[in-house]
Amino acid sequence: SVARFASGPCPEGPGCFRSSHALNRGSGLRRCDAMIVQETRIKSSSGHQAVSRHVLSGAKNEAIRLISGSDYLLKDWMKEARREGIRYGLRHIAFNPSAAMTDQQLSDFAGDICEELGADPERTTFVIHQKDGKTHGHLLLPEWQEDHVLSSKFSWVRLEKLARLTEVRLGHALVPGRHDKAIVKALKEGGEHDVATKVEALIPAEKVPPPVASYTSQARRM
Repeated sequence: SVARFASGPCPEGPGCFRSSHALNRGSGLRRCDAMIVQETRIKSSSGHQAVSRHVLSGAKNEAIRLISGSDYLLKDWMKEARREGIRYGLRHIAFNPSAAMTDQQLSDFAGDICEELGADPERTTFVIHQKDGKTHGHLLLPEWQEDHVLSSKFSWVRLEKLARLTEVRLGHALVPGRHDKAIVKALKEGGEHDVATKVEALIPAEKVPPPVASYTSQARRM
């Protein structure tokens, strides 16, 4: 399960811009005015240097605050993955809230991700970037968790679930998304019924398609 990302201005309008939007596998999902969570897995054969430069010394940021970890740890985690013979060495999860979050709130969200994916919270590189007065987080985790590989099953919906939980807890506005049904299911399975109800209320009622005559061109194509 690998999320893919697209860069550039939001297609929903010139008033919204994100550095990048998550395109969850094959879904074309784009969310605006909500916390955007992006996930990518970095191959152990590609090295750690590129992501380390971006996260630890990105030139376009007004400020970079290293909360945990280091370049050395990223390099070491890649070595571990190669030693264990696994394809991916690092998981990079970036999250950009639409409403302001404090450094502590961003750190708490990073901790929630670790718990959700079964990652050791003591083995992280977590960095907060400040750009145009707003902050966003970069969490890097080793794919090899000493005795198992970091969970990736349906990780995109699990991360979206965490984002919605955080938005509700902090009083941020919820906006409709293309995969709200999957998120509602995940919330209910996790016992978060109140938040599930709030997200479910965003889902528009399904429209019943009009009947199609038996011998129209549309019916033949079906």
